Amino acid sequence: MKVYVLLVSLVMILAGQVFALIFIRNIKREKKNRFRRILVSIYSALLFWCGMYSIVCMVYAGGRLIFLWPALALFALGRVIMLRAEIMEKSILRFPRWFRYGYRICMVCCLLLFLAVEGLVVRTMTAESMPGLDYIVVLGAGVIGEKPSNPLRMRIQKAAEYLQENPDTIVIASGGQGSDEQISEAECIRRQLTEVYQIPEERILLEERSTSTEENLRYSLQIIGKTDTATGIITNGYHEYRAMLIAKQEGYRDVHPVPAVTLLPVGIHYTVREFFGIIHFWVKRMI
Repeated sequence: MKVYVLLVSLVMILAGQVFALIFIRNIKREKKNRFRRILVSIYSALLFWCGMYSIVCMVYAGGRLIFLWPALALFALGRVIMLRAEIMEKSILRFPRWFRYGYRICMVCCLLLFLAVEGLVVRTMTAESMPGLDYIVVLGAGVIGEKPSNPLRMRIQKAAEYLQENPDTIVIASGGQGSDEQISEAECIRRQLTEVYQIPEERILLEERSTSTEENLRYSLQIIGKTDTATGIITNGYHEYRAMLIAKQEGYRDVHPVPAVTLLPVGIHYTVREFFGIIHFWVKRMI
């Protein structure tokens, strides 16, 4: 899947470059327009890639911020059109110099902030799991009928692997029952661990009240009983950094990431979406 995603991405980027060359083919290659031509190439690649990925997300992802990718594609298209007009010295919109410089500074700052936050997400996503933890908490995700959704399936698989490698660790299956779910997420986790992976029942504790990550961790800590118990948090890699932030906010003093697989291609959307979730978490803490 990773190779497939990479190949499709390269095709879209190349298609963007072809589009850029065609779009500005009749314009003189003056030295003063060199930077604008580079920007046209970058925005064209962004246009085609986001356009393709918008379709992927509409088919497979859904949920919050699904509009992000078509919005980015439209933004890139607008910038390509404006840059072409600037190169031809027929600007569609004439902004004052202070506005243009302010826009560029804001763009650079936002990009640096995004890269910094995503760096934290990726670092935690790829962290090695600490062996010998006393507890691991599996955060709930969607249940389809009585079967786990793909994100939850990956969390359960990671929990099973960890429990098999660490026979003294206890697992807390965390997650209540949604209005469209036939069983609770915790019960789904328990069934999968016992029936598919043959994990003994006595190693599994259920937390079936929670409806959010905050409640997952809060109610699980009540079951553990001590804030300084060595505890691992199992969730999909893209969500691990924010889950760790929430765990520390809820009172965990010895908490460690145990990241599960982030499935592609929708994992790209979820990883980018985490930027907004983390910013929201930080802002909420400051208020």
